[in-house]
Amino acid sequence: MIEADNQIDRVVSLMRGFRATQTVYVVAKLGLADRLSGSPATAQEVAADVDAHPDSLQRVMRLAAFYGLFEEIEGGRFALTSLGRALTSSSPDSVKPLAVMVGEAQYEAWGALLHSVRTGTPAFEHVHGAGFFEYLAAHPEAQEVFDAAMSVGVNVRTSRLPDVVDFSASRLLVDVGGGNGSLAAAVLKRHPHLRAVIYDQPQVLEAADKYLSAIGVRERCELVSGSFFESVPPGGDVYLLSNIVHDWDDERALRILRNCRAAMKPEGAVLLVETVLGEHGRPSAATLADVNMLVLLTGRERTENEFRALLERADFRLTAVNELSWDHECALEARPLTR
Repeated sequence: MIEADNQIDRVVSLMRGFRATQTVYVVAKLGLADRLSGSPATAQEVAADVDAHPDSLQRVMRLAAFYGLFEEIEGGRFALTSLGRALTSSSPDSVKPLAVMVGEAQYEAWGALLHSVRTGTPAFEHVHGAGFFEYLAAHPEAQEVFDAAMSVGVNVRTSRLPDVVDFSASRLLVDVGGGNGSLAAAVLKRHPHLRAVIYDQPQVLEAADKYLSAIGVRERCELVSGSFFESVPPGGDVYLLSNIVHDWDDERALRILRNCRAAMKPEGAVLLVETVLGEHGRPSAATLADVNMLVLLTGRERTENEFRALLERADFRLTAVNELSWDHECALEARPLTR
């Protein structure tokens, strides 16, 4: 009986996951962790600073304490925990932008998961009336949140990337769909001899200009706008695609990869930073990312064998797969099959 009760508790906990998502979102959106990072405060004191209803905020902050983000202490005050510190803006490993992104437009799209399962089309477009990237282009604030969220985890990736990829013979890194340039910038920091091209849509490059200037590598970067479905900048030694291929179905992914193949130097390489699914029959947390692609876009996460086959169709040979983080994100390096 106890074992059966535990199983029921687990299922109930799973079905209530949306409550945790929205609690974390409110903490991030209102900057509650930032407000408590200096010293504990009452909900009434915090409400005055974040323009919230005091009693309602107190109830949500108690729920956040249940989840371990805060601790309720004497005097009706709330203190920030080590777990909650990850939602501060100042934390070097802050996930605050990711919490905001997940809690807004993506959260609404996941509410229509059944639509994707029944139709095979993205729930995001069904809910918001526009494709994911079209929606971002039309909503600058959402684009800004997305760019910041894509920087989450960059420290983890780049702490391993220079150790598993040899950039010593390279001179030009082309970051295809590079967003605000955060990943390329981190590589440039580690490799002073490198230059980079950040290639993305015009509205995205505005954020890249600001970010790269702030981090001190702007003079080593060229910002180029365009569509990777049409072409990519030529002459690169390494073409970096971080979480790009998984956005698209095989045919569109092939178009991007073939454009990279046509543009690169004969001795060049393509470097994919992607989540790698376990082979079928071996469930992993990567399946979360896979269904996220189902909901948001037309893409999917792929197994190592699926990446190998896709790359071969684009005239590449997969030469190395190295894990970068605990959540199955890997660096996949590929070289041209023919030269």
